[in-house]
Amino acid sequence: MINETRLVETFLDLVAIDSPSGQEGAISKDLARRLAELGGAVETDEHWNLIARWPGNGGGWLMLSAHMDTVGVHTGIKPVIRDGVIYSDGTTILGGDDKSGVAAILEVIRSLREDGLGHPPIEVVISVGEEVSLRGAKLLDKSKLKSQRGYVMDAGGPIGTIVTSAPSQDSLEVKVHGKTAHAGSEPERGINAIVVASAAIMAMPLGRIDFETTANIGVIQGGVATNIVPDEVFIKGEARSRDNLKLAAQTAAMAVAFQDAAEQYGARVELKIKRSYSTFKWSDDHPVVAAAVSAAQRLGLTPHIQGTGGGSDANIYAEAGIVCAVLSTGMEDVHTPSEHIAIADMVDAARLLQEIVAAG
Repeated sequence: MINETRLVETFLDLVAIDSPSGQEGAISKDLARRLAELGGAVETDEHWNLIARWPGNGGGWLMLSAHMDTVGVHTGIKPVIRDGVIYSDGTTILGGDDKSGVAAILEVIRSLREDGLGHPPIEVVISVGEEVSLRGAKLLDKSKLKSQRGYVMDAGGPIGTIVTSAPSQDSLEVKVHGKTAHAGSEPERGINAIVVASAAIMAMPLGRIDFETTANIGVIQGGVATNIVPDEVFIKGEARSRDNLKLAAQTAAMAVAFQDAAEQYGARVELKIKRSYSTFKWSDDHPVVAAAVSAAQRLGLTPHIQGTGGGSDANIYAEAGIVCAVLSTGMEDVHTPSEHIAIADMVDAARLLQEIVAAG
């Protein structure tokens, strides 16, 4: 049986361990200890990714996955509980993304062992660097994984949310090369790289393109001083879609906007486009999806099958041939100081995962 008190204590312990992306050493060691205490055969790779395994009653290996890093540079997180909901103190994120998923997996493993419930062989994978383009899962040696199916505990929404499709993402890095000049005495001799970049950005479709396609410019860096016409600016952006043809069209439109603006102003652009991760889509009757739906219904929860605009480690596992649905842990307002999670949702998320695992 899922132990609410223990689940909450585990979560509070985990969010108190600083773990921004790239700084996961301490939490990786803590989680390796916890997994070993639960009887897991634990492996840690050179990047601090963790794999732990428990033998089962037959059948194929089942992956349970989450990520240990938190977004941004927030440290010193101080969780507070108000009216059955866990928040930060308002100065940082909470870190429910994705320590709520990690805590749920730990509690399910402990509960299965305490109750003597049968289960298939279990392979727990807890990654680093998910918040920075799924870096940890990319670096993980997927040839070591035994699972061909699994569940990633890394979504929001009501418990019973089952994410079965996610987008591909293209990342764009652009350098606009203009021409420097004194901004006061001879500005006409310069080519303002920031103006060129601005013209390009204004000309391209951004934001919500359609129900499954988005685009964003997120970083602009350039300029030295107000009295110098800037000759270089650096831009980072992205495009996402669950339809690869739509993604190709959107990425091309962004690239063309930069090229057209450079031609208009007599500037030059260097453009790098990289596929960060690829889409996946599972049918509603896929065994991994159907098992989650059935488990939710047995618990009196309402299944919500949906697509998402965000990537997760499930995208990387899909590329390696591992079919994973992404389940909600109940986290809300993630990546903000308003992030919170209801204790009842945490418990139901763990109950749902246990029901799936115990059913095989």
